[in-house]
Amino acid sequence: MTEEEIRAVLAAAMGYDNRRPGELNVVAWQEASEIGRWTLGEAVEAVHQHYAVSTNFLMPAHITERIRNERRHAPLPAERQIETAPPASDERRAEFMAQIAQIGRLPAEETQKSSPSDRERRVACPHEPCKAGVGRPCGRRVTRPGVHQGEFREIAGYHPSRIEAVKRQEQA
Repeated sequence: MTEEEIRAVLAAAMGYDNRRPGELNVVAWQEASEIGRWTLGEAVEAVHQHYAVSTNFLMPAHITERIRNERRHAPLPAERQIETAPPASDERRAEFMAQIAQIGRLPAEETQKSSPSDRERRVACPHEPCKAGVGRPCGRRVTRPGVHQGEFREIAGYHPSRIEAVKRQEQA
């Protein structure tokens, strides 16, 4: 697990026992997570399960033990399969086939038109925090502290500077 994920697990524990983990705690828990092959979801769930039934101070061994027990008692793949839906009725299949046939009747020129997003993506975004390359969506980095800090998040639309760059390119 990553350092951020370990911090998330320790944050879950902090809610129960008011611990104040330091850097050495994070390193030790990260080492234990590698030995125990934890995932973030399993580890956080193990924290909640531990404090639901115990008042003992949580240690990495408690997490590893709970994860191993959970994996040991997990349903077999055959038991995890969900039931499939019944086959579509003849009427429903005929409706879908008519829709598919209609697609082939569209004029070729309509499918060749570029959408506004195609135009904007032909130019790299000049917006300094974004700098999305050609063909890439505009976005921003998550700045708030936490598990997702530093991750790229796509935004709806495009930065105004990218739209202006497209207009300048089309006028040239």
